[in-house]
Amino acid sequence: MKNYQYILLDWDGNLAKTLDLWLEACRVPLEKRGLHLSDNEVASCFGMLSERFQEWGITDIEQAIEELHEVAAERMPEVDLYPEVLPVLEKLRMADKKIALVTGTRRAHVLPILDKYNIHHFFDVIVTGEDTERHKPDPQPLEKALELLDGTVEQAVVIGDSDKDIGAANNAGIDSILFFPPEHARFYDRAELEALHPTWIVDDFRQVFNIIHPPVVPRFARAA
Repeated sequence: MKNYQYILLDWDGNLAKTLDLWLEACRVPLEKRGLHLSDNEVASCFGMLSERFQEWGITDIEQAIEELHEVAAERMPEVDLYPEVLPVLEKLRMADKKIALVTGTRRAHVLPILDKYNIHHFFDVIVTGEDTERHKPDPQPLEKALELLDGTVEQAVVIGDSDKDIGAANNAGIDSILFFPPEHARFYDRAELEALHPTWIVDDFRQVFNIIHPPVVPRFARAA
């Protein structure tokens, strides 16, 4: 098992419990325009708003996206972190790992939660949607984070919850951990995510630490 040094963490649905928020925020402009879609259909637009809105026949895409972000901005300060995120971040810091937050979300949506939990100091690098021209599953955000960390692909691992995260990791040639707690079945098809062949799959965020920093097992045990 590798001993990873550079940890590239997704934000939405991975550290922050924002998937319900984004689902509800997306519904506002969609239903205003007469589109009543299933949870899975709406969730498919996460990270691909312009593309999906165009497919669904929305003509005023920029206006619809701004309406969505207005709703999200109002509710973002209410967002919680997933259980065990804070202890894992603390352990990663104590293990001298280099940590990057890599998200396609706007910086203005991320900062309120970082402030709420006072967790800025855990991240050596923060790459948001404004920082790159292309977004996950394109590898550019991961490559930018690694460049800022002065890290290598071989020693890096991506942790995320979606096809965008695992796809970006695959495209960058980086190992990946898919975080898929039971409640994510509402948003994603697990079989489709597994078909992307993440290196690891966990349903509890605590499990990522032993993957990233495996315990040392003595080669030889002393006889009693």
